[in-house]
Amino acid sequence: MKRVIVSALLSCLTVSGIQAAEYPAKPETLQNVLDRLAPGDTAILEPGVYYGPFTLKKAGTKARPITIRADRIARGRVVLTGADRTLREGKSKWTLEDKTTGLYSVPFDHNPVRMLYSGTDLMPYSTLEGLKSFTLLTGCPGPEHGFFHAPAEKKLYVRLHASKYGPADPNLHLIAAAPVTAPGYNGEKISRPEHANLTILPKGEGHIVIDGLTFETPGAAGVLTNASDVTVRNAWFDGCRFGVFGGGSKPEEQPARVVVEHTLYHHRPAFEDVADVIARYKDTPVYGKYSIFWWHRKGSYCDREVMKNYETGIAGGIGRDWIIRRNLVSDAFEGLSTWGNSWSDGLEVSENIFENIVDNALETENHAANMTIRHNVFKNCFEAISWQPLDGTPWPGPVFVYDNLFYATPEFRAIWPWRPSVFKIGAENRNWSKPRMGALKEHEMRGPVSKRFAFAPGAGFLAFNNTIFHEHGNFFNKPGPLERELVNFRFFNNIIVTAAFHKNAKYRGSLMEFYNNLVVSPGSAEQSKLLAGEGGSVLNSVEALQLKAPADYDFSPLENSPARNAGTTAIHPASHADIGAIPAGTSWKMPPVGPLTD
Repeated sequence: MKRVIVSALLSCLTVSGIQAAEYPAKPETLQNVLDRLAPGDTAILEPGVYYGPFTLKKAGTKARPITIRADRIARGRVVLTGADRTLREGKSKWTLEDKTTGLYSVPFDHNPVRMLYSGTDLMPYSTLEGLKSFTLLTGCPGPEHGFFHAPAEKKLYVRLHASKYGPADPNLHLIAAAPVTAPGYNGEKISRPEHANLTILPKGEGHIVIDGLTFETPGAAGVLTNASDVTVRNAWFDGCRFGVFGGGSKPEEQPARVVVEHTLYHHRPAFEDVADVIARYKDTPVYGKYSIFWWHRKGSYCDREVMKNYETGIAGGIGRDWIIRRNLVSDAFEGLSTWGNSWSDGLEVSENIFENIVDNALETENHAANMTIRHNVFKNCFEAISWQPLDGTPWPGPVFVYDNLFYATPEFRAIWPWRPSVFKIGAENRNWSKPRMGALKEHEMRGPVSKRFAFAPGAGFLAFNNTIFHEHGNFFNKPGPLERELVNFRFFNNIIVTAAFHKNAKYRGSLMEFYNNLVVSPGSAEQSKLLAGEGGSVLNSVEALQLKAPADYDFSPLENSPARNAGTTAIHPASHADIGAIPAGTSWKMPPVGPLTD
């Protein structure tokens, strides 16, 4: 057992008038150390920027794990980067192409999958003309900063935001331009070391701990692991399509028992860009011409061969019994997407904060089984939880959603031209186009799997003991035909404050089941009664809930709250007798999320 201290050479670079530390090291320095690690060894990385990619070729044991950690946990102190080194170190100078637009260029030989300027994400534009005018394909407007790679010229063009994120001159920023992405329709075929900052090569039990590192602009993932029994903690994921990704070309080959904890994952400023675009165009003809015109990072109105979208997340390639806990997922397009969660089994997502999410915080699809979502905070999420499979059976489930807090701020509510939702639940007809589902056409009904129903398997989709405050939003959105019945979806012991149950005031909830919910909703009285369900109540005001200080986001029930002893404990062992996420006599404690810095 040994401890190895890895150091790097110190140099300095002035960025935006501030002295910023740079620690470039020869790639083989760290790689040679990683090659020599054996069970029980610890590699301590001193401050530096280490240019990868890097691989770990050996596994530890349960009694003698291998540990790779920073000497001290602080953002940007120990950086593993996939960024182009010449550009990042400022050795390639940007040329001003057009003073009026602030267009700059630099010689560059590939299309980077992501670009950061001083940590700010740049929108990948599909054409040079689009970058010059900040418009996507067909003229849809996009964010006011971006990049484009011209392969024929071997040039990289950028336009930076004029003032919001620093100077418009890229020579005054630290520029991190990633490699090309992994192959696949959405760059999801992540399997090779060049796709990640750090790749754990062994299969089987790994017993490896990665602690305190900043992962920057890889081809796809900060960490790619083929091994099970891996923990990644106290990490920052900057410009990473995925944070941690499990290798394996088949679901049964994906690693098990991977823990991702106390990390920060973001797409900053994806959420701010959405708010800016909506504010500029929601009262113009753009709103009528382009459906959901703010979904630029989804790939809408973009060339998908040029841009791989941001429907990714903190983890992907998830196998059995992964744990995602106490992370901060902030200012991202999505927190955990179907591209990474399609075949998870036994995934636990607990004690995280998901805030300022453009689309879905958590997707349970396509086939996630035995997924638990508990004690998380969903703040300002467009649609917090999605059950929307796109690959047919087996349907996702069972899924357990409990003891979570969902809420939106007035600033969030003011952004959207129409209402967000807390849940997205439904199954579109494309599921039945799969061969195993009968390869049915859009309106064809005859097939081996009924098109009339979508059934959550096992115990079903259970959402209970949650506190939901979305006064501007709908309780749920239903993709797919309204007449498709949703079976084995149950909601009980929840406090629900929403503008409406569903955007269609005539919708009656299909075959979903509701019990013991406390509901405050100015929408359809009949829908509100349905949402409350047997044993539940529809209240006429938030004040009637008797919560401590909901205007200040303290949703603790007071002694005389109708939430006290009004719930059912008969449906699931984790449920408690009080309604909502916070039992009476206790107070909500925000989970300690994000890296635990020294």
